Amino acid sequence: MSNSGNGRARPYQGLVVGLGASAGGLDALDRFFAAIEPLSNCAFVVIQHLAPEHKTMMDTLLGRHTQMPVQVATHDMPLGGGHVYVIPPNSVMTVEDGRLKLVPRAATGVTLPINVFFESLASDAVGRAIGIVMSGTGSDGSAGVVALAGAGAWVMAQDPDSCRFDGMPRSAIATGAVDHVLAPEGLAKEVTGLATNWSGPDSSALTHARIFAERDGMEQALRLLAGTMRIDFSEYKSKTLLRRIERRMNATGFRGIAAYSDYVASHPDEVLALRHELLIPVSAFFRDRDAFNSLSENVLRPLLEERRSGDATPLRFWITACSTGEEAYSIAMLTLHLMEEIGVEVPLKIFATDVEPEYVNRAAHGKYPSAQMAGLPEGYHERWFQPAGEGIWQVIPRLRQQIVFSRHDLLADAPFTQMDLVSCRNMLIYLRPDAQQRVLRRLAYGLKAGGSLFLGSSETPGELAGDHTALDNRHRIYKLNRRIQRLSPDDLLSGGDGRGRRALFSDAGGEGGKGAHGFQGAVDALMEAYVPPSVLIDADRSVLHMFGDIQRYLRFKGHSPTLDILQLLPKTAAPIVATLLHSAARDKSLQRSRPLPIDWGTGALEETFHVTVRPLDTDSVRVSRLIVSFEPVQREAVHEARILDDEAIVRMSSKHVADLERELELTRANLQDSIQELGTANEELQASNEELMASNEELQSTNEELQSVNEELHTVNAEFQSKISQLNDVNADLESLTRAARIPLVFLDEDLCVTRFTPQAVSLFQLRPGDIGRPITDLNHILDFPDIYDRVREGLEAAASYQTEVTDRSGGQWLVTILPYTPRGGKGAKVVMSFIDLSSVKDVRWLQNILNALPENVAVLDTYGVILRTNRAWDDFCLRNGGTLGASGQGANYLAACRSAAASDAYARQAYEGLLALLEGRIPHFSLLYPCHSADEHRWFLLNAAALQGGGCVITHFNMTGWIDPNRVDAEGGARGG
Repeated sequence: MSNSGNGRARPYQGLVVGLGASAGGLDALDRFFAAIEPLSNCAFVVIQHLAPEHKTMMDTLLGRHTQMPVQVATHDMPLGGGHVYVIPPNSVMTVEDGRLKLVPRAATGVTLPINVFFESLASDAVGRAIGIVMSGTGSDGSAGVVALAGAGAWVMAQDPDSCRFDGMPRSAIATGAVDHVLAPEGLAKEVTGLATNWSGPDSSALTHARIFAERDGMEQALRLLAGTMRIDFSEYKSKTLLRRIERRMNATGFRGIAAYSDYVASHPDEVLALRHELLIPVSAFFRDRDAFNSLSENVLRPLLEERRSGDATPLRFWITACSTGEEAYSIAMLTLHLMEEIGVEVPLKIFATDVEPEYVNRAAHGKYPSAQMAGLPEGYHERWFQPAGEGIWQVIPRLRQQIVFSRHDLLADAPFTQMDLVSCRNMLIYLRPDAQQRVLRRLAYGLKAGGSLFLGSSETPGELAGDHTALDNRHRIYKLNRRIQRLSPDDLLSGGDGRGRRALFSDAGGEGGKGAHGFQGAVDALMEAYVPPSVLIDADRSVLHMFGDIQRYLRFKGHSPTLDILQLLPKTAAPIVATLLHSAARDKSLQRSRPLPIDWGTGALEETFHVTVRPLDTDSVRVSRLIVSFEPVQREAVHEARILDDEAIVRMSSKHVADLERELELTRANLQDSIQELGTANEELQASNEELMASNEELQSTNEELQSVNEELHTVNAEFQSKISQLNDVNADLESLTRAARIPLVFLDEDLCVTRFTPQAVSLFQLRPGDIGRPITDLNHILDFPDIYDRVREGLEAAASYQTEVTDRSGGQWLVTILPYTPRGGKGAKVVMSFIDLSSVKDVRWLQNILNALPENVAVLDTYGVILRTNRAWDDFCLRNGGTLGASGQGANYLAACRSAAASDAYARQAYEGLLALLEGRIPHFSLLYPCHSADEHRWFLLNAAALQGGGCVITHFNMTGWIDPNRVDAEGGARGG
């Protein structure tokens, strides 16, 4: 590994596999690592929910199942291939420049460490990331896999059937961003395949070069996808297609596009995988909150304010590329919220479309994991969603009823019209520039004059900017200045056909020149003169486009608009048209009705017409487009029919009967198909019943697991009982200790409420057993300490002890100590107040003062001759004569000092023998007159010693120099005992 200029190692460039797990995840991780061989180009990072106060043993446990080194991550640790890294407890981990970064876990709130790591991995290891969600409860990881999928990473989840807890995998799968759902062993195999076929971070350009070299294979793959997916991917940017196709080639082990194209043609499951790869849903509620706030103030609020005057015109919104529906529901919630705020109720109809039927189906169900609720404004989650399972929320019926979800291809299908708002966010960026402009023209055609266009942050109206006014240029919200009356055939056709048409127009004078406008005018004139009023519909009977004056034949009814053609026709014509549609789709041939009257229930027959149904894609397995034409019957023909002879009338009647019989046969065939469909539905219901029975068995299994958990709870309860017994013993010990100490003690909590007190404290604070839990400030005390409670509060705030001496009302002295403390676990500070009676200490001080007043040198010895106390005269004499208090003061052994001097001094020997006899109780008192000369003076001292009751003695040294005759002392001096 080379070093950069600053001396730091080059960031890790291999694959990074992030494994998120929670409850039950240890078993899944063990199985995964036991099934995978060491991979030198993969770094594995394990993110698990760990208790913050416990040291992790995950590195040791995983190390038993893999040959790769396993270590607990530290801050700024570099990633390395063939290593396993485990998140430490009480930390949130991210990856930046190939190095692991750690920050402390938040003390409050919900922490989702898997989401945090996956989102950082999505931005740091583009093209090199693999995200895996394993066993666990909740929805952590769901938002992370969406971010990974959006960055082109491989995303996998553990099969819920193999999980001990399937909440996290199911939530991740529900996002639609998961590529593979496998057991841990299957996940290990898939990662091994990806790592084996992955040729490094610089392989993309090489793969692209190979793909361009095999252009025929590329076109074959795109044609195959267009046929199976009904999507023309030739209009998408080539880099986007190449990046997505390359991922599937790496995953399946193919190095050439031609071979991969053949593999796709023979494996329907790979078609679904590639379709999923190319159409990854990237959506979120209120994505870019500021943009939605701007939409609310600049578009929605003015629309609702206009209708306060009583205008009941319905609001019509079209949300294109709606993915799994989050944006459509966001705009619906925002609009309904504004209606209540402004005080106006307007019919609202939102058309939400996407090219992928699977996403449309999921959007229609309106179910989302808890992780996707994070983007909702405050209060929206509880109001607009209801629980639909563990960690799953579903939109309420009122919100769902505002939206019609349907499949629609912006590049191929005719646009919706007369819209107040069209949203197309972050979809145009995937298309070629010419396709972007064609879609923008379709979107503008779908708007009313004054309607608004809502685009993504990187999108603009382009060459149509002159037709729009920017309401908020930063957030890409525009207002259409004038209604676009028609679209060119180029804009109405799909991408493939459009290119042929564009070439044709270019031959006529160039696109945008006179030739193009002349040709368009000719087409319009011919359509108006010769083309009957017609409607283009899809296989679901939804109207895609209308040609000519169609208003006489179709009408919207009621307050719930629908695009189903059968709901728009007169009641007398709808059954016949339904039969014609069924027959045309089944036989793939033109179908024509008998003359039908236009009867809207007014009693007047306005006109008679034929209905003709033409299937368009007759070469496909399933007819997906049909044209329904309404051909008026000429009045002359009606008049001539009235004057026909009887034979002609009979012939017409026979023809009419034949038509009726034919329609009856078609109706019978339709009924038979319905019966078969009902039989199929019945079989599906039976299968569902079997699934419910299986679910019942699973519930029984779950009940057994709950019984096992109950047993575990009994075990935990027994442990708690043992802990409680130990706590009771400790509490009893504490009670005995406080009673034996016989010291007044008062325990308070952080609110100064009494939690415990000793009997000796009763006299100080007039306490009673019922005062437990009562604020101490409510009680009187006998101490001369008026600010005692202020001192307690200061001690709690500063966490510092306080000590002082005070008196009580009777003159007694007390040493008051205020000591704050924090119980184990750190839950709230407490304080203990102790009170020590200083009366005995006062007596000792008084005695000391008396001793200090005596002129004699006085000392008190214990039974071993150790000096217990001295007076001031003793200490001063010791210091004046060159001695130290350490040798002759308190704590020194006076008897031992006399014994040491006895060998060379007769007076010292007499003092030692006399004091020893005194201390041993052989004599009651002892006296000795001895010399203590200094350099400039002859001095004589009288030593008196008297025994103390209980042991020990008191001795005095009195200076006798001025009171005695030195000559006589020398003749008569000595010791006296008795």
